[in-house]
Amino acid sequence: MTQAEYARHHGKSRQYISRLAKAGVLVLRGGKVDAPASDAVLDDRPEPVSERVAAAPVESTPTGTTFAQAKTADMVFRARLRKIEYDQRMGKLMETDLFRQRIEAILVVIKETVMAWPNRVAPEVAPLTDEREVWEVLMREARVLLHDTRSAVQHAR
Repeated sequence: MTQAEYARHHGKSRQYISRLAKAGVLVLRGGKVDAPASDAVLDDRPEPVSERVAAAPVESTPTGTTFAQAKTADMVFRARLRKIEYDQRMGKLMETDLFRQRIEAILVVIKETVMAWPNRVAPEVAPLTDEREVWEVLMREARVLLHDTRSAVQHAR
């Protein structure tokens, strides 16, 4: 978005946003403000940018990264790391190895429960000759199997 649009978005004056851009505080892509990245940088700042720092001209080198750009990138990186840590603590994210271990444990429980099912059902179904009775026994045992599997999976976490 343009600097004017970003100023309205952030509730600041266009001149203030222009000074932040010149100081290298805002993240610019192709002359436009990258709003999410710039918001992360501004939210990460412990105090507002002083007028002296914002008004200071920034020397731009045609190649390479300026100190302000490097600092901005570092601040964005740290903000993203804090978001990941927060999401982990809130239970929204989990480490891949831990996730795989939990899935493997759940699959073992499901396999054991399903493989034990025929041994439990066969003796009850074998003497039956009526198709309806066999169906009723199988449906009842299928519900028990699903309930047992659900309980086992909840405890495997």
